[in-house]
Amino acid sequence: MRRIFALISLFAFATVSLSAQEVTTTNNLEAKVAELETRLAKSEKRTAAWEKAKQYFKISSFVQGMYEWANDKDSKDLTDISSFSIRRARMSITGDLYKGKNGAKLDYRFYFDLARIKNNSNPNPILDMWVRYQPFKEFGIQFGQYKNPVTFEASISPAKYEFIDYSYAICNLAKMGSDDVAGLNVTARDMGFQFLGGFIHRDGYSIINYNVGVLNGNGLNLKDNNKSKDIYAKLTIKPSMPLSLSAYYQWGEANLAEFFDESRIKGEYGWNGNPEYVPMHRWGVGFKYDGDGPFARGEYVAGTTGALVSEGAYLAGGYKFKLPKSAGRIWTGLMADYFRRNCFDYINRDTANAAINTRYSVCVGYEPVKYFHVQVAYSLEQRIHHTFNNNRHFNNGVKLLATVIF
Repeated sequence: MRRIFALISLFAFATVSLSAQEVTTTNNLEAKVAELETRLAKSEKRTAAWEKAKQYFKISSFVQGMYEWANDKDSKDLTDISSFSIRRARMSITGDLYKGKNGAKLDYRFYFDLARIKNNSNPNPILDMWVRYQPFKEFGIQFGQYKNPVTFEASISPAKYEFIDYSYAICNLAKMGSDDVAGLNVTARDMGFQFLGGFIHRDGYSIINYNVGVLNGNGLNLKDNNKSKDIYAKLTIKPSMPLSLSAYYQWGEANLAEFFDESRIKGEYGWNGNPEYVPMHRWGVGFKYDGDGPFARGEYVAGTTGALVSEGAYLAGGYKFKLPKSAGRIWTGLMADYFRRNCFDYINRDTANAAINTRYSVCVGYEPVKYFHVQVAYSLEQRIHHTFNNNRHFNNGVKLLATVIF
């Protein structure tokens, strides 16, 4: 009897011990689950906060390294080139400070290029610094330093440009390059404000669009050097999402006394008035088509600088191929462009300004991944100058450009 009672007591004790252990284990599991749920909730809050912050603050950047080779043995103006360089090192900070109904928004951009610091003529790295408020799609205002939107080509980011060199017309008549007729190399940017908007809205675009602006006309990060302002107006028609047609006019007066002496202003630009207020007017028309595969652009730009009448145009097109098995994409492009610095003297053939530059370019690009692509371009430049007794002089050039996007 005692043995039976002892066995029953032992069994009861074991049962109670096991039950206590199970309760302890269950409590531990519940505590761990609660801890994990707390961590997950905190992580979700951080993720939501970061997603919200990304609306107000986005950083992106790209770096472009280039190798350039040119053979110009027959020309009396240029020399052979073989050189590596860092062409651009840019960073962009953007954000939407406010988003409302019917397309209303308030956004900003801060954009700079560290590679410009080495440029002795204009070392300031700040390119864009603007704020834009658009209460509805039909009207908005942008204020600060921004890229002049009048030409299609100048509005394309170098990180997305299908070629390496921008056309003669844009570099000479839109303040895009060092060869600008007025002596400004400001990447087509200036300080001022513009009104913008669109009408007849479709899914993702508006059929009728406009830009009307007032600029200093003096370039990057500089106060105006005269009391005149540049005024521009552009009308863009989009019959469909990929197709755009545009026309624009820009009125201005340039202070050429900052760049050239009085004899050059009178001789080359034919201006005998005040050198601080030399008429500088520009106008142009163009088209752009950006399809899933094919792309095409063309623009004609002309203008007067004093009595000097200049014109230029380009026609470019190509195709973008998506490779199978996530191998990236390849694109090819062809471009032909020309520029006449002095149209009247070219016709009359009576001064050293009477010259026409033409160029034929082919470019191939490969993008294995979203954040890297490489481009190779060949160009054949032809200069017809009447001081060369109408002989045709050629220049062959090859460029390799690698772009890394962060």
